[in-house]
Amino acid sequence: MAIIATAIVTAFGAYYLEEGQNMDRLKDALRQKSVTPEVCVPIITESDMYRSANVALGEIVQGFQKGFTPKGDMTFTPNEIRLRNIKADITIDPDDVKGKWLGFLASLTEADRTQWPIVRYLLEKHIATRIPHDMETQAYFKGVYVAPVAGTAGSASASLDGLKKLIDDGLIAGSVNALTLSAVPSAANIFEIIEEVADDIMAANNALEGVPMMVCVSPSWMRAYFRDKRNTHGSDTNYTGSGMETIDFTPNFKLVALPSMEGSNYIFATPADNMVHLRKVNGMTTPNIQLFDRQVKILLDWYEGIGFLHNQLVFAYKPI
Repeated sequence: MAIIATAIVTAFGAYYLEEGQNMDRLKDALRQKSVTPEVCVPIITESDMYRSANVALGEIVQGFQKGFTPKGDMTFTPNEIRLRNIKADITIDPDDVKGKWLGFLASLTEADRTQWPIVRYLLEKHIATRIPHDMETQAYFKGVYVAPVAGTAGSASASLDGLKKLIDDGLIAGSVNALTLSAVPSAANIFEIIEEVADDIMAANNALEGVPMMVCVSPSWMRAYFRDKRNTHGSDTNYTGSGMETIDFTPNFKLVALPSMEGSNYIFATPADNMVHLRKVNGMTTPNIQLFDRQVKILLDWYEGIGFLHNQLVFAYKPI
């Protein structure tokens, strides 16, 4: 990772001048926080693959007769969610901040570059926020796993299979329930479409009555939903009270905006306890900070996965 300070040198000069500058004058770029894992059930596992079984017992009720007439099969269907080994490798030349306005991020008394302020600043202010940003915007929904190419840094979107890939695979296999809508969702009809989604799911499986359900959409669709609701019902709608996301007349259905879905027109719904986020340890491991000559290397790796425990309880609209 290069420290690019060309504009700083052009504006402030190729020298360090003490004028009271400190980290408070470094204004970080806004980054997306991790949201998708927060609506999932967290599971800690020590395996690379989390395996579960979906169990269904067929109809067993029948009219009475004296003879013994057994009926009903119990079916076990395997389900797997893969955890992927993900990492962040960063190289930094701390001396690149010397001889610039950024010189306060260097140290005149500490020979060990790993102890310089620039390294701590990078770890605390940027790496700690960039990882969830990359995962939320590129991996949790849009990710499609691609095996790494030796010696080549891969993209965040290739680090694991995201929810979109799992939904697409499930729709092809017939294990995820396809939602066929009466119209293509738009800003002018999204309120009615979301109600239609809830109605169609209940019609398909009335055993979900009262089960807490998440209807997941992009933040853009969420805003459009409330605007369409306002335009449909006008001033009779209460926008200040709690429960705004609850779908009218289906109180167990809650609309959830996932930043990971931004830019996608997918709509999917599942019971709140069916979507899971998997880690091998509870939290991120401590970064490994290494000094090579005057260069600092930061190594960080972890295992992570996301998915559904039961595909048959996932209902999805895939845009054409």
